[in-house]
Amino acid sequence: MTAVNRSTKQNTPLSLSLFAFGGTTKPMSEIMFNKYDVDNNGSISRDELRSLCYDLGYYLSNDELAWACTVIDKDGSGMIDCREFAEWWKTSSRFDHLKMPNEKQALLLSWIVEICRSFDKLNTGTLDPDQFTAVCEALSQEGILNVNEYQACAFNEIDRNQDGRINFNELIAWFKNIGILDNASTENS
Repeated sequence: MTAVNRSTKQNTPLSLSLFAFGGTTKPMSEIMFNKYDVDNNGSISRDELRSLCYDLGYYLSNDELAWACTVIDKDGSGMIDCREFAEWWKTSSRFDHLKMPNEKQALLLSWIVEICRSFDKLNTGTLDPDQFTAVCEALSQEGILNVNEYQACAFNEIDRNQDGRINFNELIAWFKNIGILDNASTENS
């Protein structure tokens, strides 16, 4: 950016000190993340997320906050890291995704969880690649998932923390991303 010097009519650069952050710009997601990571541990806790939402005019009940953490914490670590936060923050409908599922979505989610648990024989809350394939086949048989449409989705893409297993949060994040949960609408015919 330049300023016009009226006496010489030459373009001269503006001083970087005139810009916020010393001449560099940071993504808004990073600014917000750093503001609400009050303990500076590199992650947003449940309470820090509650503060952020409240400060921006979105009061979340305890149940809504738990759901919000499930939606945003895609690797299931229990904390929201900067990457997860930035991915959530960049969507214009970021707060719409934090709303509790409607009744149809809750029923669908319960059904999906029941199917997943039936294949999680050791009750670890995770699925290995073979169990995930079996879950997808079962969901396809139930008419929840079109396996042909989503077969190109690699296990490693869903396994965001790359531990070789898909946890519940990663699975829910995938269902949100492909629109499975969003297809269960609240509209009455």
